[in-house]
Amino acid sequence: MKKSTMLAFTAAAIMSVASVTGYAAGAPTYDDNLILKNPIMTPSVGSVVLVPVASPQTVQALHTYVDAWRNAEVNYTQAKVKHDNHEKLTKAETKWLHSKDKHNYADYFRTHSLGRVHGFEVAFNWNGENRNKNEYEFFDMPKYNEKSGFVNSYGFNVLRGMVDQINAVIQRQKEIGGPMTAEEASALEDAILDIMAQDQEHVNNEDLRHMMNETIWYAAKETVKNKASEEPTKEEEAKVDLRKAINEPMEPSAPHTIDLRKAIQQ
Repeated sequence: MKKSTMLAFTAAAIMSVASVTGYAAGAPTYDDNLILKNPIMTPSVGSVVLVPVASPQTVQALHTYVDAWRNAEVNYTQAKVKHDNHEKLTKAETKWLHSKDKHNYADYFRTHSLGRVHGFEVAFNWNGENRNKNEYEFFDMPKYNEKSGFVNSYGFNVLRGMVDQINAVIQRQKEIGGPMTAEEASALEDAILDIMAQDQEHVNNEDLRHMMNETIWYAAKETVKNKASEEPTKEEEAKVDLRKAINEPMEPSAPHTIDLRKAIQQ
């Protein structure tokens, strides 16, 4: 064996042993604040923000989600009032009446948002509420202990913390019957965006900002898609009973509003 080859082989062997014996219990040898329990210095907002929170795409997805939820609650309530009054329902109204039998906008959003957090946790090897020691290729990260509790990664703490706050707001909205007016829908949107904005004040990692946006964007888009399959289509709602429309006398036009939330609670 040539001398140069022998030296290279020896050096590689020494480095391999060092990685097994020395690095296994040490800290990461690269700069990844998101995987550590807490960065050495807490990230703060820089002068230049490349990825805003919330992004325009996330804002639009949230608006679509809240608007779809409000529309569903109004149609569901109208159908329930007719059902409780023993009035005949159209096929579309029957579908609206049963649209919440299995799933709802709040629980779907929670499922998708938490699922996205878990996806990032796995993809980036974050610690996240796990009672076992996490052994990485070159270092170890402790997990749960009685004194300190869970030792989670910074990226997990930020992302999961934001998602938990948002889901708490959405669940409270669900408890009062969902958004049923434009004012309630606007207030819900603002509450969610306020949480994202508050978290933004302490995050200047652009990758983490992207994950924050992507998680909420994805949860909103997936929820709307899932619920659309359980609700009447525009074509189903547009069908008119022509015989009934012809035979029924026309009622004088007059402004008449109904408090749907009050009607359904009576």
